[in-house]
Amino acid sequence: MDYKEMLDYVYTKVKKGESKDRINIIKPNIFFHGNKTIISNFEQFCNSIRRDKKQVAKFLYKELATSGSVEGGKLTLQTRSPITEDKIRKYMKNFVYCSECGKPDTVLQREDRFFVLKCEACGARKSVKL
Repeated sequence: MDYKEMLDYVYTKVKKGESKDRINIIKPNIFFHGNKTIISNFEQFCNSIRRDKKQVAKFLYKELATSGSVEGGKLTLQTRSPITEDKIRKYMKNFVYCSECGKPDTVLQREDRFFVLKCEACGARKSVKL
């Protein structure tokens, strides 16, 4: 039996695995109440992306030019903003997803004065400004 035949034999015996993401990201539940925007599952969302809720809220306050509060696992923004979901996608692109492999298996670490986005899937590192 030559190498090619052995390799084909091994491939027939090995089961094909399914690629699954290790992280299951919860979609934020956004709704409007009067002049306020409320994300009712904000704490669960932040836990699913493994980021500090204060940091995510601060980013949204800055991007939407508003104030708000985090109480009881939900975020209340003091404006009715239909672009909230777009801003959350922007946060995810810049501070959650790896720029090299595109997976959300990242950790945001502080090194000296900088924050570094470190990917646990491929090992890439990228400095980010919060």
